[in-house]
Amino acid sequence: MILGPMVLGAWNHSPTTGITLVAGFYITMVSVMVGMVLLFPSARTLGPGVVQTLIGLSAVALACLGVYQLWMGLHP
Repeated sequence: MILGPMVLGAWNHSPTTGITLVAGFYITMVSVMVGMVLLFPSARTLGPGVVQTLIGLSAVALACLGVYQLWMGLHP
């Protein structure tokens, strides 16, 4: 929804700019995913307390996101 108009604007400026924007987006996304895949298993070595805390923080973050999504859906 956001990247599409940005790509069109960049493409109108120069096709190379549009291609660079898309390539940069996907390179960043894949790099972050690889970093997460490499980082998360190392959290196990920090002990069960850290793992429990991280799970709790993830649950709270997802609950907040869910409430936000419901709120935005009910009050546009």
